[in-house]
Amino acid sequence: MTRATAPGRGGIIGNPSDMYGGTVVSCTIAERAEAAISSSPRLIFDIYGQWAEITFDPELHFLDVAKAVWRYLRRPENGYTELIGPGATFHVRAQSTIPLKAGCAGSTAMLVVILAGVLNHFDIWLPRYELAELARRIERHELGVHCGYQDQYMIIFGGLNCIDLREKENHSEDRETPYASVDPMSEDVRELPFILANTGVQRSSSTFHAEPRKQWEQGDPKRRAGFERIGVLGRLGKKALLQRNWRWLGELMNENHRLTDDLVGAGEINNRLIEAALGAGALGAKLSGAGRGGTVIALHDDPDWMGQRLLEAGAERLIQLKPVPGLTVEKF
Repeated sequence: MTRATAPGRGGIIGNPSDMYGGTVVSCTIAERAEAAISSSPRLIFDIYGQWAEITFDPELHFLDVAKAVWRYLRRPENGYTELIGPGATFHVRAQSTIPLKAGCAGSTAMLVVILAGVLNHFDIWLPRYELAELARRIERHELGVHCGYQDQYMIIFGGLNCIDLREKENHSEDRETPYASVDPMSEDVRELPFILANTGVQRSSSTFHAEPRKQWEQGDPKRRAGFERIGVLGRLGKKALLQRNWRWLGELMNENHRLTDDLVGAGEINNRLIEAALGAGALGAKLSGAGRGGTVIALHDDPDWMGQRLLEAGAERLIQLKPVPGLTVEKF
């Protein structure tokens, strides 16, 4: 049996510039996805208790994460069929404590643990950078999700990181496109005065990002300049965090939110929680992930106290940032 686990994440600053060649600072949360892959004479997927035996129908339109991973690995042009074999079978059982469609990268974490677990089951090893890129390719091309690169890199590397994605704005997959630069910050940042507040509204990040990305690709000057600035805020936010300059970091987070709201629309419920956080004394508050629903992040010297204010303002659940290990894979 192979067991793979991976955490969710919270975006501190710079998102959603990871879709546009920007820079983000992000940290894991304690909640994790888990997948167990074992030998089986049949191909069986058991995801969140939803059980299915999979047939080898090339016309089958896969809709869920596990099937998308398997469909990608079965494509001859992707180079894995010779390593795995055309008639391979196994049993995948997966679950997660990461809130679903909450802007904490729960779907990506599920994809990563299934992908890494299946590859390990067949004794296929990939460097972390290549695994992150592979997970992103499957999410974008097999699932049709409009996504950047923050989630895949954060989930696999774990901890607190600054992820620089310059030269990846065109989402090219040719040999001239670099990997992301992952700068670990956990050893240098011992204080994380943040609280995440989940709205309870489930949203797909794909629908949130599709139209702004289209307009950016068409050269819309407002979105070109706006997303470039958010990427700069990510790099400045790294500096403010390392300096423990919380007031400056709060100002950067607030600018990040204003730009995001103007460029893509953060959503009424998120804006209401952000306004409540700022009204209660937060130095900064912004969208952490999944606009028009999802999760917000607030900066305050007493995160627990701020969390109670956000619950009173209508948040459904609080989540703590915690620099935990990223993807782990074990074979028993």
